[in-house]
Amino acid sequence: MIEPSANQPKWTRKPEARPDEVLEAALDVFAINGFAATRMDDIAKAAGLSKAAIYLYFPSKDDVFKALVEQRIGVLQAHFDTAAKDQKRDPVAGLRLIARMWATSFHDLRVAALPRIILAEALRFPELAEFYHRTVIERTQGALVELIQAGIDAGRFRQVEPLLAARALVSPLVFEILRRQAFPSHNSGPPMETLVEAIFDLFLNGITAAPAPNYRGENP
Repeated sequence: MIEPSANQPKWTRKPEARPDEVLEAALDVFAINGFAATRMDDIAKAAGLSKAAIYLYFPSKDDVFKALVEQRIGVLQAHFDTAAKDQKRDPVAGLRLIARMWATSFHDLRVAALPRIILAEALRFPELAEFYHRTVIERTQGALVELIQAGIDAGRFRQVEPLLAARALVSPLVFEILRRQAFPSHNSGPPMETLVEAIFDLFLNGITAAPAPNYRGENP
């Protein structure tokens, strides 16, 4: 999206660009205030539009948040789905690709604020949490399960429960995202990409099929 110049009046912008501007502004506001404390007035002010104009594009604050999830994370899920289908012949490469895409996307702390908000406010907004689970979590798990099952079928992975294995891969990634959100002043360690490779290495060595046992009593 091409940003308008500082001297360009807001009312000269193309109408089709305004929803994107609203979402950009909303992402900043949600990241700072959370979901419950954010008002449509706050989003309108950050976007440089009137509150009435916001409602032309989004009927409610819930709709703004859902649109953000679909815009910023939904596209990522589509890439996961594609990776799962394209990489069945090499499930290890597919799992590594998804882990790297995850890290790259959530390296932006503004985007990483979305899962943090859901975890923090899921009990107060169960409908929003269900939307996020359906849109993000289920699709991510589905892509990972598909690749893990392909690896099991090919004999590259041992017989594990694919869903539990998928969660074992994602959980440390989610934890690291939340840790970086909560303690930004302590993010001087290895870059996210390096940490992802370490997590993936530990995960992979945990599910890789073990070599055939030594039945001849020979010392390893």
